Amino acid sequence: MKHFIPRHLLSRNSGLSFLGMCMLASSQLFAQASTTPARTPPASTKKAVVAAAPVAAKKKQVFILPLDGMVGIGLRHDEMEQLEKIADGYGPGQVFIIRINSNGGLVTEGDLIAETLTRIKSKHRLVAWIEKAISGGAFTALYSNEMYFMPEATLGSITMLNGATHEEIKSAREDWKERVAQACAAGDRDPLIGPAMVHSEMELSYDKEGDKVTFYSDVKHKYILSRRGENLDFSAKSAEHSGFSDGTAANELELYRELGLDDSTKFEVNNAGKDIATKWQKLIKGAKEEVPLLMQKREIEGRSQGGVAYLQARIRNTQKIIDWFKKCKAEMMYELQIGEEAIKQLEEEIVLMRKQIKEMQASQQPAG
Repeated sequence: MKHFIPRHLLSRNSGLSFLGMCMLASSQLFAQASTTPARTPPASTKKAVVAAAPVAAKKKQVFILPLDGMVGIGLRHDEMEQLEKIADGYGPGQVFIIRINSNGGLVTEGDLIAETLTRIKSKHRLVAWIEKAISGGAFTALYSNEMYFMPEATLGSITMLNGATHEEIKSAREDWKERVAQACAAGDRDPLIGPAMVHSEMELSYDKEGDKVTFYSDVKHKYILSRRGENLDFSAKSAEHSGFSDGTAANELELYRELGLDDSTKFEVNNAGKDIATKWQKLIKGAKEEVPLLMQKREIEGRSQGGVAYLQARIRNTQKIIDWFKKCKAEMMYELQIGEEAIKQLEEEIVLMRKQIKEMQASQQPAG
């Protein structure tokens, strides 16, 4: 897949670190709004599907994959790929709905998402359902050929930021404008829309005759979407009127009707996507709550006993932190600020503490 952001911009760490010197991941960010945290999807009563379903299923399966939170943490290609394997088990032509609620996140994850969604829609019917899609969330949505908004939804403002300063990376602007234009084209939308989301100096308006909409990179036409000095953001109303979206749906039943999926003899709702999302969100929440407590326990548990007891307790708590990193690397690195270098140091510390315990125990053995 052609990349319009130079690779050196996506892999450079110097001066662009999102969370400090312990992190080795690149840190270019989609703009991320500081608003109310993304809602965790409700838990499902069914167990997650872990094996491919039989190809012989008579009804087309309808999957909804809730994608909540920062791109790269709550909104990842990993969960898309898990659901892709399940959908593939039913054969081509299943309905794959991604419900997006995100304020932005990591550009490098956006690359992976683009590749994953391009592959998915070559086999299945891919639909984006927008609750909030800002920056990286919007970039994700653009790859769906079908898009529906919730009534209060917004989508737009796709800007690449420096992770350290949270300022726009101006040197990447032109490449990024082209990249987002290509993403629009990938979803059968006018490429003129993309640059207006990226750069506030780009203007956008359109004329409409019947169902035919023509976009212009100025504000001289009847319907104005973006003026100079503002990044383009779609509302549900403007998205539908301009043909950017296919319609508006407040809930799943409305969405199914809009998509023509309300015939139960032909379509069957499958909870696998919700189960996958719930499992991942639960893991994120667990790491966010437990790791800070483990960091505290590392320092105080067993201290009153001292010696071997203290070191053993410290080893237990340190190992639990390392285990969380293995299970939930994205959350650990980009929100808890514990990177790979820090984990390496913790692993080395465990080796030293075990050596100390052996030396203490040996010194306590009675002489021959």
